[in-house]
Amino acid sequence: MCEEYCGAKSWWLKDNPMKITKRQLRKIIKEEKQKLLREGQAQKEGLYDALDQYVTAIDEEMGYNIPLEQLKAEVLNFVDGYFRDAAQPYEE
Repeated sequence: MCEEYCGAKSWWLKDNPMKITKRQLRKIIKEEKQKLLREGQAQKEGLYDALDQYVTAIDEEMGYNIPLEQLKAEVLNFVDGYFRDAAQPYEE
């Protein structure tokens, strides 16, 4: 498919080369970088929200006022279990 599309497009590009200045290229790169950073930040915030909800649920389950280290250990056990379960299809 690419051969057909790229081949058909190549004659057009030879006759009509698209030119951009270095300034335009820098602007495009800067805009794309900002877009990627915003998307990554949104995902990170979503993860923090989910983690906060999980910790709150564990705290409620365990009776509130649980020492921070015990809550941390519960979360780390959960994360370890996630990676253990996720790795199983690759090991088989």
